[in-house]
Amino acid sequence: MISLLKTDLKRILKDKLFMIALIIAVVLSCTTPLLYKIMPVEGMEEMLGAFGINMTGKSVFFQCFSPSSDAGLIVPILIGIILFKDYSYGTIRNKIIIGKKRSSIYFSSFIATSITICAIILIQAILALLLSLIFFNYQQTPFTGADFGYLMLSVLFEILVYILISALICFLCVWAKNLGLIIVGYVGVSMLFSIIGGVIMGVLFVTDMAGKEINKFLEILSNINIFTSNLIGSGTTYTLENLLYILLPIIFGTAILTALSIILFNKKDIK
Repeated sequence: MISLLKTDLKRILKDKLFMIALIIAVVLSCTTPLLYKIMPVEGMEEMLGAFGINMTGKSVFFQCFSPSSDAGLIVPILIGIILFKDYSYGTIRNKIIIGKKRSSIYFSSFIATSITICAIILIQAILALLLSLIFFNYQQTPFTGADFGYLMLSVLFEILVYILISALICFLCVWAKNLGLIIVGYVGVSMLFSIIGGVIMGVLFVTDMAGKEINKFLEILSNINIFTSNLIGSGTTYTLENLLYILLPIIFGTAILTALSIILFNKKDIK
């Protein structure tokens, strides 16, 4: 599978859409820090604070990982288009003809997709952080060794989120019969979960049902929604409950999408 992975990575890196995705990520990495800088300061921090957003490098950094906006929405689609060319151009069929196992072909595509998507998102986030540190402090309190550990763990969690998104993109490529369905499918999933998350957070924000079971249920739904949850990077440490909210949806989501993709791919009539 190593040879397949090398081939898939080389094909993605040589595609013009990869360069477009990278350019978009670099441009977007400058947008938020500059917008924060030019926005009027008076009253702005209070308004952003109401939404859990602070004018800090840390806030800017973790906003870059949002799957429902900016690069998090655009980059997976562009990489998905590159991946689907394997099916539309008959490359997959050629791999099968020369004796490659379908499972190896799928996992090679999945790993290559995960590497490229995660790399582009990380580049965007790091560039945005470096630029934001010119204008703002990393956080409102002094940076310590514990903060560095929290940062590294949070980055790992964000990478896992985008591995799940890569599994979704690979599933759509196996399932869809044309490129349009992949784009509509990913945008539709992103919008659906974003709307659901927004509605839940809106209900929790405007109602006072503390201690009620329905309130706890809504909080759980909000926390496990990777498209709107703000558990990653918003604090200074993770509780066991936080870890469960973050990891369980990622593990089960990736496993289910991967299993479905392999089943569909094994039954798919490759032409």
